[in-house]
Amino acid sequence: MTAKTAFRAGLSMLLAASLTILAACSGNNANNAANPGSSQPAVDGKKTINVGVTYAPSGINPLNPVGLVSTYVAGLMFPPLVELDSDLQYKPMLADSIETADNKTFTVKLNPSAKWTDGTPVTADDVIFTLNLMANAKVASSYAYMFGIIEGLDDSGYLPEGKTSIDGVKKVDDHTLTMTTKSPTTLAIFEDTIGRYTMTLPQAALKDIAPEDMNKSDFMQKPSVTSGPFKIVNIDADHYVEMEANKDYFRGAPKIDQLNFKVLQGTAISAQLQSGEIDMNIPSAGVIPIADYEKIKGLKNVTTVEGPPIATQFMYINEQVVPDAKQRQAISYAMNREQIVNKLLKGAGEAVDGYFTSYSPYVDTSLKPAAYDPEKAKSLLKESGWDSGKTLTLSVLSGDSTLEQASNIIAENLKAAGVNVKIQMTDLATLLDKLVQMDYDLGILTVSLTPINPLPDITYFLQEGNPSGYKNDEVDKLLSALAAELDEAKIKDEYAQLQQIIAQDVPMPSIYATKALGAVNNRVTGATPKDFGMFINVNEWDVQ
Repeated sequence: MTAKTAFRAGLSMLLAASLTILAACSGNNANNAANPGSSQPAVDGKKTINVGVTYAPSGINPLNPVGLVSTYVAGLMFPPLVELDSDLQYKPMLADSIETADNKTFTVKLNPSAKWTDGTPVTADDVIFTLNLMANAKVASSYAYMFGIIEGLDDSGYLPEGKTSIDGVKKVDDHTLTMTTKSPTTLAIFEDTIGRYTMTLPQAALKDIAPEDMNKSDFMQKPSVTSGPFKIVNIDADHYVEMEANKDYFRGAPKIDQLNFKVLQGTAISAQLQSGEIDMNIPSAGVIPIADYEKIKGLKNVTTVEGPPIATQFMYINEQVVPDAKQRQAISYAMNREQIVNKLLKGAGEAVDGYFTSYSPYVDTSLKPAAYDPEKAKSLLKESGWDSGKTLTLSVLSGDSTLEQASNIIAENLKAAGVNVKIQMTDLATLLDKLVQMDYDLGILTVSLTPINPLPDITYFLQEGNPSGYKNDEVDKLLSALAAELDEAKIKDEYAQLQQIIAQDVPMPSIYATKALGAVNNRVTGATPKDFGMFINVNEWDVQ
């Protein structure tokens, strides 16, 4: 795999969560849902909760879920080993615990009460079977690259040709297994990759399906044997998912009988929260338009929750076109981030000038976003010998009206500082190709970096083959040090050093991060709309 191919694959995976938001804002794949159950609180005496989403569950295959909603649905049927909560701590799901004594061999203890809906127990054999499927190149799991840290797999997370089992994975007993990594790693990183993305499948139900046929099998379209709190009754991937409670769920029978996901446009999310046709949204997967925030906050029948800043708008700068750090600094100083946050986002976001938002445990709070200073921008451009007659093309991902408006503001900001800019709206495939081939001047794209283990994401943007053409030997040393470091205090210090360098080099300035709004009907108890960990306690949700 070439550096450019690897970058494109990694960036495409990284964008999955962010593109959910873009699709939602544009209304693409967000048709009004056919209503499989009812918009009423109860159907035939059943306790029902309806969740509004703005992105279709296009593929619920746990090995290859397509987008956030598909991942949520898959996780409700096949719980991961652990799940990240909004406090950025990992909570037990299928695994009761994951422990390590040497940061190389990790012992996973499964919940001994876990069982499949056919009554048989969920065992270590099922987990190992699932890991072997994910590592099979014929299955080509979209999560495979995260498993490349395990001994016996290549860096893409695949088994060598001719191998059918992973050397670093061993069964201890029916509810215990060990996984050994190629080199020492922190427990947090192990949980954020292996723990979070292993959704265990039933070996007995799938063992006779050839790996190359797995993704298109009937089971992956509508699983018949599951272990999570809910199972699918009906699904129309473009419109809805209807799920019923698994009363034998090992962490406790759900209190509600039915959980529905309805695919709606953003404006319909707002209208149906008001009418009670839906009970809640998922903040970044059931996106309420910013223009409707105040209306939703004012509703008497719902409680709102403002999410943390996650989805960040980054500006890519081609260093073949803008080679001088002073010129890139000028571009950053020229952008009026606060105007965008206060006027365009109406305060539902924050100005950002690096890879980390305030939500990240690794953000260096001593560094502030570059202040809006057009005079300083002009001075830096003059010092660098900038050609004021040059016009740069600003490529922007289409489909998000807010991002388009922000891009117009930025173009005006840059023009006022002495950088002529022409905006070019483009689709995702075209923009990705432009970035990978470095066939662009400036680009703006939404990206969500994982808060717990940001190194793989940051490495994509700074390593050889990155879309900016950026190169700094000191940064390369820090990235290598971070990959090998186990001490959390040293990790934080090394990230701080990295941020200091990036603030001077400005290879890829960020602009703002949005805060998605969550809302839940007051008749629902135990549920909080949030982007991380929303469904951890779904079995405790109830209706009044």
